[in-house]
Amino acid sequence: MEAIANANKPDRPASLDGKQRVQEYLKSLVRPSAVFSNVLIAGLEEVRNFPHEWRRTGTGFEKRLGSQYAQYFLDNTIELGFSSLHHEDNRYTRIGDGNFFKRFGNVVKSTVVVSNTSGGHTLALGQIAGAYGSWAVASQAWEPPSEQRGSRVLLWGSVNLAAKGGRNLIKEFSPDFRKKRAASTTAHP
Repeated sequence: MEAIANANKPDRPASLDGKQRVQEYLKSLVRPSAVFSNVLIAGLEEVRNFPHEWRRTGTGFEKRLGSQYAQYFLDNTIELGFSSLHHEDNRYTRIGDGNFFKRFGNVVKSTVVVSNTSGGHTLALGQIAGAYGSWAVASQAWEPPSEQRGSRVLLWGSVNLAAKGGRNLIKEFSPDFRKKRAASTTAHP
């Protein structure tokens, strides 16, 4: 009976112990995708001149890149602390099959609900605290006055949380595209 109940549940990886959790955290700070995404976001902010007080100059880009990476660092650090205390396992678990809506629903749900270390589910306090907390610190510590309002923390924290959902979306569907591309190159040499 349990096998039937768990037939549609994705396989969860084994829980991380404290040392493994810290190792994953340290890797997250320097993996190529993290460096690339932070440089890309800083570049986009340079193009749109955000925040405008930093202007479009070499030092403006340096401030944007430093700010972006510092927020990324804070986000991951806050997330590590909260998820450890709350016994969360916030790694995304891909469904990999089923219709688009089922899989997309898993992506959305996994942004705010994660597995706990006991095998159940819990509110993703780590992800949520990291998303909003990193911007709250940045807005008060180094962002210019135009970004030091509570409404900006809510806005950019929400954007940050949505970006985490976007990463889950990529993890869910990108293997399908890779398989299709591999199959098409094998079928048409």
